[in-house]
Formats: sequence, C-alpha cells, structure tokens
Amino acid sequence: MSSPLLVVAGIFVKEGRLLLAQRPAGGSYPGLWEFPGGKVHAGETPEKALVREWREELDATPVGPLPDGFAREAEVILLFFRVRALLGEPRPAGCAAVRWCSAAEARLLAMPPADAPVVERLAVGEGGAFRDTSDAETPGLVSEARERLPFIEGSAGLGPGQVVKFRKQGIGGRAYVEGVLVATASGPRAFENLCPHVPIPLDRIHDDIVRPDARHLVCQNHGALFELPSGRCISGPCEGEDLREIPIVPAGSGWAVADP
Repeated sequence: MSSPLLVVAGIFVKEGRLLLAQRPAGGSYPGLWEFPGGKVHAGETPEKALVREWREELDATPVGPLPDGFAREAEVILLFFRVRALLGEPRPAGCAAVRWCSAAEARLLAMPPADAPVVERLAVGEGGAFRDTSDAETPGLVSEARERLPFIEGSAGLGPGQVVKFRKQGIGGRAYVEGVLVATASGPRAFENLCPHVPIPLDRIHDDIVRPDARHLVCQNHGALFELPSGRCISGPCEGEDLREIPIVPAGSGWAVADP
C-alpha cells in the first residue's frame, strides 16, 4: 500500500477577508477556489513546504504558520496552517487568480471537498464572520522574517543623500549583519554599519551619516570621513581603511543583499 500524499494549505485572514487562490485549468479541481498550498516534497517540513508553495503560487511569503487542523481525502492528507502575516502583495504567479473574500462570499464559491468545511468552521466560530489570523506575536515575527529575506525594505527609489539602514540574518554565516544602503554617482552601494577604527555603528540612533554633498559618509562617533562609492576613509583615526562592503543585486524596483 502506498503512503498517503501530504499536502499543506494556509489560512490567512486580514481585515476580515480570507485569501483564496483559484486552481489553474488542467489537473484536479480546475477553476475551484482553495486555501493556497501544495505538496510536501521529500526532506521538507510542512512549514517549509507552505513557504515554498506560497512563494510559487502567490509570490508572497507566509509568516508564523501554526497548525490549524487536518483533513483526509482518499490518499491525500491535507494539513492546514494559520498564517499570521504575509510579506509581499499576493498575485496569481502560479495559480489562475487570487481574491480576498468575506465569509458570505467564500461560502458561495465552488471549492474542493476538503476546503469547504474549513470555511464553515472559520465563519461559524466567529458569528458568521472571519477573524484575522494575526496575534500579539505577529509584529515580532514579521520583523524577524524581513531580516531573513534578502530584499532591503525601503530601497526602491533610493535618491542622492538618502540612506537606508537594514539588518539581515545569515550573511556569510554570521548571525546577523547591520548595514547601510546609500546612493552614489555610480549606483547604490551597501556597507556594514561599523567604523573600522572601533567596531561600533557610524550613527547614534537618528544621526545623519550622509554629508550634504552626498559624496561622503561620516562616523558620528569619531568624525571619520568615508569617500563614496569606495568606502575608503580619507580623514580621521582610521584614514586609509575601508568600510566593509555588502554585495547587493537589483530586486524588483529596489535592491537585495546578494546571496553569499
């Protein structure tokens, strides 16, 4: 007897609206509306499978999934997860369409047999309306998730004299790296936010580290002056030393940390 197929699906409700995806033409249940998800591959955890499937189907990343029941249909076991937040705006990348539904609308949609009872459970439990799937831990989970993604938030439309501070996990095998993204005459560059003289940040909370000429960075702790776009210190106690560069690549309308 063959082992049952393991499939994951995510439940995400924002402002009382449930996110659903339409199955593409061809395959099973074409055109029906479902909780986004898919098969768990060999070696994957269900949580990692959910993240991969949502990125493939919706071009968005689920945050903080929690187990929320299961169903069995023939040789398929379907695991449902409550998704507490979403990074990115969902779009039909690998599905036919996406839509945000009220409880009343969701009940009218044609759905696979395993999905329809979940809609009823979600609606009945909240007096006929959907309850948002976020909770008190969601803001912290979102911050951690953004640190794990290579895209630098706020990097779209970077202009002269602007700086975007960011923190990323796992760069070069390190627990985390704090950096600054700046615009230069030759394009955006990113550097670690550490002065070579003493390894502390160039800024002190809200300090402006870009000089008015938009050609230099200044360490507000030691007064060191760094030339852009090289990152070379041209004045100060670390003269001749360089800020450590963080490789970046274009990503959509902004920039992302390059995969080391």
